[in-house]
Amino acid sequence: MDIKKLLKNLKNENKEIECKRCKNSLPKDIWPTYSSFANTDGGFILLGVSEIINNGRKSFEVTGVDNPGKVCDELWTCLENPNKVSKNVLRNEDVEIQKIENKNVIIIKIMAVSYKEKPIYINDIINNAYIRLNSADIKINKEQLTLFLRNQNTSQDENLLKNYMIERDIDLSSVEKYKQCLYDRLHDEKILSMNVEDFLIYIGASHLDYDDNKYYLTDGGLLFFGKINSIVSRFPHFHLDYFDKRGDNPRWIDRVASDDLSFQNLNLMNYFFLIMEKLRATIEEPFELEDNLIRKSSEKLLITLREAVINMIIHADYYINTTSIFIKVYDTYYEFNNPGMMLVSKKEFIRGGKSCPRNIVLTTLARRLGLSERAGAGGPEIFDFAIKNKFKIPQIETDLKQTNIKIWKIDEVSTAMHPELRKEAKKIFEYMRDNDKISCSAKEIKTNLSIGKYAFDKSIHELISLKLIKKEGKGRSTVYVRTISSLEIYMKLQKLVDEIQCDIIKR
Repeated sequence: MDIKKLLKNLKNENKEIECKRCKNSLPKDIWPTYSSFANTDGGFILLGVSEIINNGRKSFEVTGVDNPGKVCDELWTCLENPNKVSKNVLRNEDVEIQKIENKNVIIIKIMAVSYKEKPIYINDIINNAYIRLNSADIKINKEQLTLFLRNQNTSQDENLLKNYMIERDIDLSSVEKYKQCLYDRLHDEKILSMNVEDFLIYIGASHLDYDDNKYYLTDGGLLFFGKINSIVSRFPHFHLDYFDKRGDNPRWIDRVASDDLSFQNLNLMNYFFLIMEKLRATIEEPFELEDNLIRKSSEKLLITLREAVINMIIHADYYINTTSIFIKVYDTYYEFNNPGMMLVSKKEFIRGGKSCPRNIVLTTLARRLGLSERAGAGGPEIFDFAIKNKFKIPQIETDLKQTNIKIWKIDEVSTAMHPELRKEAKKIFEYMRDNDKISCSAKEIKTNLSIGKYAFDKSIHELISLKLIKKEGKGRSTVYVRTISSLEIYMKLQKLVDEIQCDIIKR
């Protein structure tokens, strides 16, 4: 980490940076930040850097640590004390001493821990745990603690429903539709001959109770095939929504809702197939796809949307009341929202190969139909689509209460996104993006794009004001840098690694 450069541009502490004055001993207030970084998205604690306010303006100054060795010893001693922190999440390489302006600064890198390890708490009190919101360490409340603990269980929908009955609580037409789709995929005659009870056992919607040696419907089976009233009796906050908000209509031009009597028994399976028909209608260009939506094509928008829908369904937390499952369609992007946090990091979601579904039964039911790709492939599908089409990179927001993913179908300088941008500004941005230019000089841009000084100055001003690029340096050393999110940087690095590995295999 380049501390000098960081402090020069740092206006305020943020979600990933915490500065603390530290002279001869470890600050006592370091531990809430340690807990919050581990429980959220990770971050850096800088010991020996102080916040200075002068005439109402905030800046950060290197004040230094007088005895960094002693302070580091205190840190490691506390980390190994279970009465101080519930777990040591640091490695030796995560603590570094740097000399800045002839003063010592201790840099502590804290990685976010997995959902199975959260919450990281302090003083041997489990609810004495923190999460990071912007620059603040916020102590978790009772509801958040419950969510942390429930997230440790990734088989929530395997609960057995001993008081529910197939004849009363299952929508038989949904089962028959699933059965036909499975037969079309496998062409196994025995599938069609099974009765409903045996079929639900066969596909994993009903499980065996080893105590009484009887099969019972699971939570996942009810969510996927149940009648809406039976689902709501078990999951009071269950709600499915779809809004088509394209055009100038202040509300919507089309809506689907599970509590609308126009849609009978809108369980998860019926919702999926209905919504895929709706999404198909929003795509203008034709797509070659089988009627049962099973054919794989990583470059097709519909397949990308299918992955997002399935991802939303199998990762939702149906036991909490924070939000509902909903999909919103806009002119420029699609939005997918589900209750519950994503159980893998954003980087793991992009990289793929690691799947932590919250609902094992729902995941199994989707994969048997081929509606879900191999484990952990949804994220790469979604991001690859954006890369290949040069679209704006998907946005992911997740916290304890919900996960929200936006998939764009335009690039960042399209007329639909920024109608005010002049054509020269678009050319500059596209030149930097398409040629993987992190930074460019004014001379390079004007020469390669044949843009005059007046148009260049106006265009650069527009791009800077929209934060699509930023200006660095002064005079002849001035360069213009394309603003790239941390997700996009990671995505490009991962793509480079994949290409290198492919080359090695071919050799």
